[in-house]
Amino acid sequence: MSGVFGVLDSRRQTDIQSLLNQIGDAICYRDWQKAETYSNQAAGVGLGRVGIGVFNPGAQPVWNAQHTIGLVMAGEFSRTNVFERGQADWSDEELALHLYETMGEGFVSRLNGAFILAIWDDVKQKLIIANDRFGLYPLYFAHFRGRFIFSPELKGILCDSEFNRQIDLPALAEYMRFQHILGDKTFFEDLNLLRNASVLSYEVNHDRLHIDPYWDISEIPPLPQSITFEDAVQESGRLLKSAVGESTSGNHEFGMYLSGGLDSRVILGLIDQEKFPINTITYGDHDCRDVIYAQRLAKIAGTDHHYFEIQDSGWVRNFANLHLDLTEGFHSWIHAHGIQFLDQVRSLMDVNLTGFGGGQSAIDWEDPPLLYAHDDYCFNSRLFNLLSQNTTWPSLDDAEERQLYSPEFSNQMVGLAYDSYLEELSHFEHLPYYQRAAYFALCNPDRRLFQYFTVFHRLAFEQRFPFYDYEYFKFVY
Repeated sequence: MSGVFGVLDSRRQTDIQSLLNQIGDAICYRDWQKAETYSNQAAGVGLGRVGIGVFNPGAQPVWNAQHTIGLVMAGEFSRTNVFERGQADWSDEELALHLYETMGEGFVSRLNGAFILAIWDDVKQKLIIANDRFGLYPLYFAHFRGRFIFSPELKGILCDSEFNRQIDLPALAEYMRFQHILGDKTFFEDLNLLRNASVLSYEVNHDRLHIDPYWDISEIPPLPQSITFEDAVQESGRLLKSAVGESTSGNHEFGMYLSGGLDSRVILGLIDQEKFPINTITYGDHDCRDVIYAQRLAKIAGTDHHYFEIQDSGWVRNFANLHLDLTEGFHSWIHAHGIQFLDQVRSLMDVNLTGFGGGQSAIDWEDPPLLYAHDDYCFNSRLFNLLSQNTTWPSLDDAEERQLYSPEFSNQMVGLAYDSYLEELSHFEHLPYYQRAAYFALCNPDRRLFQYFTVFHRLAFEQRFPFYDYEYFKFVY
């Protein structure tokens, strides 16, 4: 798992280094994971990062020349869009520090990539946290009793014994109806997920927290009406090939999971031949279609193909606890069967070219009754039906929900998921319906359910996301 963590205490009463050590121990599962920390008890601040030695290989925190601004980071920036003349040899961490020093908190608008970073400004006594447009590196945080704690996993915050572990009932109701939680909620009250495309600031001396979005899908301009279907195919193909080229840059051992599916097949077909051979991996029953098609595709492309057979269900007993540790209950068993081969796959690649985001959104946002709804009532009910009945399996209908809870909880819980869903939709009401559906899906089922298979993969290797390249995404959406 790669990410950043930290502890800030406005009252200077917490043993910061001790708590940082506990968090680092709680979110490391393998010998190759490394946690680094920095603390200043007098200032009430501690920062940390955990990595697997692929991206961000240098020591952290990274400091500016005056040693007044320090940064911890996981992930990377696109090298094609963000660097200016004379900066090509800078590390991602050095670039982020430079941009923050010259632009202030607006620096994140210049960054392009998949990342999470935290900056401590000692002069301003202020913490700045920023993530990418799609929130591809999760970060959880809690603000309570004069302190602020953040971590890539819930269990990092739960290391603080003073945190009140109160179940969030709306989140629980959502999980039962949708198999995932919406928005920034978690299973606990006052413990939140940082929304994608956000800048968070915390002023330690004033115990003041503030979060601002810096981007959403409304900033994507419409394409000209004159564009033809053929033009769109050609341009999207060009942009995706460029994104795949960017994803295969650098001195990494690249690999990818290969099935009969469209997403991985497209990426494989767009990789420059000079990058071959790369490793491709497939797992499953020996005569299932994924395995057969993947073998054929690998032979055509000329990859070094590796097949792992799933022989029985023993992997469930052996890996259920690890899966729960890594996903903390946010991810169902979708894609979970690959977890048993992570250690072996790590020896074959250190960066996976994931097809995540290549298919259409989890919500069928080409659904005419949704996109051409006459009013909010029609849109809200249609989207709720798609979210609760079509996105995941098995799903509950209204009658089944009434039978789910014990009598003492039934009146409190039945219908709560719908009310909570409407509250989450309020964050998107400034968008037209077609954008509202697409961005809701991107920020909710896509990010809060399906993305988690890329999260638990980070135990073994890092990820690159060709389909989330900013320019390609902007054109397609």
